[in-house]
Amino acid sequence: MPPSVEPARRRQVHLVELTVMPGVRYSAVLGQLQAAAQADPGVAAAVTFHKHVHLQGGAAHRRAVRTVLDGLDDPLAVAFTVYFWNRARTLELARLIKDRWPRCRIVVGGNDVTHQQAALFAEAPWVDVLVHGEGESRFRDLLRHFLAHPDAPLTDPALRTALAAVPGISHPGPDGRPVSTADAPRVTDLDALPSPLLDPDVWSDADLAASRMIVYETNRGCPYSCAFCYWGGDTNSKVRQYSLDRIRAELERIVTHAGDGTQLFIADANFGILPRDTEIARHLVELCARHRKRLLVMTNWAKNTNGRVVEIASILHRAGLTGAITLSAQSFDAEVLQIANRTNIRVDNYRRMQRQFREHGIPTYTDLIWGLPGESLATHLDGVEEAVAAGGSPVVYPLLLLNNTDYTHARFRDEHALTTRRMPCDPGNTDLVADVVTGHSRMDFEDWLRGMELRIPLTLFHKCLLRCTLRVLAHATGTRTVDLVTALGEHLRAGGPDPIAAYWYADYTRSWREPDRFPREALYAELGTELIHEEVHYQAILHRVVRDPERAERHASAAVDFLYEHLGADPVTAALLPERADLDRVTGLDLAAVAVFRAGIHRVAETHDFALPAALWAVLREHGDVPEAGGGDADLIRGTVTVPPARTHYPFSAYALSVWHGSGRPIHDCITTAYANPPLLTPTPHRGTP
Repeated sequence: MPPSVEPARRRQVHLVELTVMPGVRYSAVLGQLQAAAQADPGVAAAVTFHKHVHLQGGAAHRRAVRTVLDGLDDPLAVAFTVYFWNRARTLELARLIKDRWPRCRIVVGGNDVTHQQAALFAEAPWVDVLVHGEGESRFRDLLRHFLAHPDAPLTDPALRTALAAVPGISHPGPDGRPVSTADAPRVTDLDALPSPLLDPDVWSDADLAASRMIVYETNRGCPYSCAFCYWGGDTNSKVRQYSLDRIRAELERIVTHAGDGTQLFIADANFGILPRDTEIARHLVELCARHRKRLLVMTNWAKNTNGRVVEIASILHRAGLTGAITLSAQSFDAEVLQIANRTNIRVDNYRRMQRQFREHGIPTYTDLIWGLPGESLATHLDGVEEAVAAGGSPVVYPLLLLNNTDYTHARFRDEHALTTRRMPCDPGNTDLVADVVTGHSRMDFEDWLRGMELRIPLTLFHKCLLRCTLRVLAHATGTRTVDLVTALGEHLRAGGPDPIAAYWYADYTRSWREPDRFPREALYAELGTELIHEEVHYQAILHRVVRDPERAERHASAAVDFLYEHLGADPVTAALLPERADLDRVTGLDLAAVAVFRAGIHRVAETHDFALPAALWAVLREHGDVPEAGGGDADLIRGTVTVPPARTHYPFSAYALSVWHGSGRPIHDCITTAYANPPLLTPTPHRGTP
């Protein structure tokens, strides 16, 4: 008998993504790379794939580094997906791998490094290959060549010749300068890409069940060309679609194995732009009903929001599968939007959309970007007021200069005198360091700072503590809510009833000026251990204000006293102020809803009664701030606000941030029962979005 031959040892290929999302085990990108590569029989027979999706930051990141390094055994290649939020830690992990395994090929791709070869190889000379754009086919081809030349350095002529035939990549040349191949065409037939969801060897049932979020795409591409966005700056392409048959099969597997309550993020650039998106939504609802699952569906809604988006959102909302819907305005100023190459929602259309969503009982939030070229502080405040007055919930983000966007071009930066600072785009969060636009020809740094400061009183008072009170005051006196909120920011800074909250608000400003001075220990001491590190100053101020009912009442009363004095100084508005006793009743309703925050602190579900004039209730109802009241006509609306017991299991930090981002709504997230006559018949409770 011939002697037995030992089979060739299969080489390791590791795929790594560092995430900022806790509890995520699934990566669409890593799955796509593995599925495409192992569809090649030669690659599949020669390598074993190992995927790593790990939380970056703090102790979790140190554990992630150990896990990845300990899992390596003479790897053929390690590939990373790179975003602006994980770039520094990803490249450092790549360096550690290269130091330990010099033969290992380091491959990177992602929207933060695509077309950035000169900067990337200067920053991280240990990277071997950069893949531009869609990477499935290129990564498969790279593995073929690495297997054919397993020990050859990149300077090897045979390997260099092989790499020259792979389109859409860059690598360091013999002199250290980048060598780039011809651009690769986009994938036109997405169904030609193997599905990572239909192959349990890529993602197992256990993987899907263990991940708190699953990112999924039904199409690729974006027809818009927004100057601040990677999709617009780099893709600006026809929308390419996966087939409905494939989508149905993939959603079937997701819903079958995902845990109840899993977040499903549909990562299309414009979900709702295609007529078939309505069918996809209905199919998803049917699957969840059949499997008795509730997934929380999130997405990037179609930019020029249309009637189809209202229909899709209604389908998902009726089934309990979605929360607040995004209206992506970014700015309401026509010149700003023209500079940004943005086709936007017209103001009259925006108001109509808000009314339609209110009629369906669907909450919305409005994204605004502060710092867009052409935007002044005055026009930005006008935009905030537009969102508030229409019944929306404005969410303000700073403008970041992202690679591969029009705003990064030298010509554009010079034309608009853009100035940036390299710093955390969220104070204290060193995992989110970016180039933040802090000035341009119509906005100096001090104006930018005032716009950023406003985010705390806007959220603290308009979204959390005094939403109904501010609505009534604005309606009665004709004063803009944004001006009331701006005044309350000065009230908060002056100390009010709580010098510590005032100090933290002032420190929020200092943290933008001096990012290295973030007071981590003091803020964490207020918030405790169940903390999501995002907008920590806001969380600490809110926590301090609401954790005790008496303190919350003192803060609310002091704020209303301040506004009465502020508005009373003008004889015109003074004559229009509502009776203080009536307004105090409205503030009592606001304070009843504040109990939803305490549920996440003390684990107690409170119930509070309220009564306020029917005329004021009608004002609140018109803007969607309160549910509809049962019963007939009356001068007084009575009711109760009850925190659902399930809210006691919802951590304070998570709920506070849901309110910051516009999806949480305290009154609507309680069981609010209101009636116009004494309840001879049982009123129908209003249940908020889970």
